[in-house]
Amino acid sequence: MLSMMKALAYYLRGSNMVLAFVLVFVLCCSVESIAIWMHFNVPWFAEMGIVVGVYDGVPSLMVWGSSFVTGSFLAMAHAVLVAAITSDLFKRGYVKNLIQAKGGRATLALSLVAWCVLSAFAATLMGVVVTELGTRLAGCAPALPSLADFAQWVMQVTLCVSAYSVLTVMAVLLTKSEVAGMVIAISLGAGGVENILRLLLANIPGLAPALRDCLDGYLAADLSMLGSGAICDPFSYVQSIATIAVATALCVAVAKKRSFA
Repeated sequence: MLSMMKALAYYLRGSNMVLAFVLVFVLCCSVESIAIWMHFNVPWFAEMGIVVGVYDGVPSLMVWGSSFVTGSFLAMAHAVLVAAITSDLFKRGYVKNLIQAKGGRATLALSLVAWCVLSAFAATLMGVVVTELGTRLAGCAPALPSLADFAQWVMQVTLCVSAYSVLTVMAVLLTKSEVAGMVIAISLGAGGVENILRLLLANIPGLAPALRDCLDGYLAADLSMLGSGAICDPFSYVQSIATIAVATALCVAVAKKRSFA
């Protein structure tokens, strides 16, 4: 598996999609900092009545959440990146080189999942650094969280984002379509699929209350809390890790059966 991950790393190193994601993500994480700077230094901007909402002592978790987690921004952007990269493996035929070894199909699926988690973690840390540094350079001094709260928040964001991305990988492996992958990535990352399923479950007569309400506190709800700067309860780990585990098993099953020609 390590050699497969190295092969994917070599492929990703020259990917324009990764570069585009980094540039767009950094720019979006800087918007709030730019607004803060303009509020303090540009008279006409302040006179427009635009509420910045960031001030000295505001929790950093809230600033980070509003910068790149709220609205499922990171979840959607990362899922779209993963969809584009996975589908590109098929378009360029690179996937044929990766599955030559025995067990190559399962290893490819597992490696894609591992890269989903690692890249989601890297993106979360990048968002934290860019937002925090930009906010302080703009003239505000947010209140940093404790190390324990920081670790929990970053881990919960990483796992929720990874869950959506692994589901997207599974869908792209199944369809081999970039368009389908993008649509699925946006639908999953924005919580659209969850909302539709929740609506359907709420309108099925005679359904057990536990099943009817099973998606009320799922990943979209967790991301909403994290986007507001709150830390989810420990059940969030169960939901995200279970989703990743199930989606990983589906990725392996699909990869073993799917034609990569």
